Amino acid sequence: MKVFGDFQFDPTSMKLTRAGHRIRLTAQALDLLVLLIERPGELVTREEIQRNLWPASSVEFEHSIDVVLNRLRKALGDNSKDPRYIQTVPRNGYRFIEAVKSEARREPVVVHRGWTRRLKTYAAVAFFAAAVTFLIVHTRYDKVVGSHVPPMSRTTQTK
Repeated sequence: MKVFGDFQFDPTSMKLTRAGHRIRLTAQALDLLVLLIERPGELVTREEIQRNLWPASSVEFEHSIDVVLNRLRKALGDNSKDPRYIQTVPRNGYRFIEAVKSEARREPVVVHRGWTRRLKTYAAVAFFAAAVTFLIVHTRYDKVVGSHVPPMSRTTQTK
């Protein structure tokens, strides 16, 4: 988990959140964010961005990078004139200027011992009761219900 400012970014699930609310971004904006936050404070050149986001594409790169960068800045509440997160280095590239901390992903701790043991006990008792019931019904079925073999018809008796 990467944490910067009020944001949390999970690189595994590629989800950006702020105060627990998911921030929706395009795949390219997320890829750009990853490039920038992997190297905070370092220059990421426009050529690096092109190689990573549009490796074998004939996309109009100059316009495309501007669009993706603006989407990312808007999602972060950032602007180019007074940047908090992404600084433009004219004719060279971009630099992520906010400190980025890596945190271990917090998984909720769930204690299962008490109720799972009871659940297993109840399941075992239910299975045992069903097996005993099946055996009793199976061995005594004919005695309780009686035989339902139809009597022989008259045509088969006369032959």
